[in-house]
Amino acid sequence: MMLVAGARQLPAQTVRYGVMGDSVTALLRAAWTDDSTQSERAYCVQRARISSRPTLGGGIDSIFRVLAVKPATPTSQDPNHVQFECATGTPELHTHTPATCLTDDASSCRADGPLAYSCQPSRSDYEELLARGDEYGIIQCDRRAFRFYYPSEYAAQPHKARTAMGANSSSP
Repeated sequence: MMLVAGARQLPAQTVRYGVMGDSVTALLRAAWTDDSTQSERAYCVQRARISSRPTLGGGIDSIFRVLAVKPATPTSQDPNHVQFECATGTPELHTHTPATCLTDDASSCRADGPLAYSCQPSRSDYEELLARGDEYGIIQCDRRAFRFYYPSEYAAQPHKARTAMGANSSSP
């Protein structure tokens, strides 16, 4: 006979799903290019539907469906960055290129490499998301690949106080 004592209840989880509508996917796929010297592109979400549903464990699943986007006018762009503005409350979408670039100059870009097709939001992507107060941002990182990212993914880690012994100790 097995006895379970002191079983912990896990905290409720929030799960977020990002879904691109068929017409949006078709538009962005058509605009995609494998040119290693291209600049990042920018879009503003024009229409989205957000639905939430409670889960059995007390969490909430949220589904973000993007139904329409519109190209944004960049204020600056290069192979590693795109600067643009969408209206307040309008989530942003931008592309990451299929290249690895040593500098912001397109002549330093090469197809493939360790940074090509990156779907990871940069620190500045998260900081922009937080500053704008958007519920999500999106990166297109390949013809058929889209990455939604959320403010909750970028939380400041608590500063751990270092003990005097830990800060000044030396190994024998």
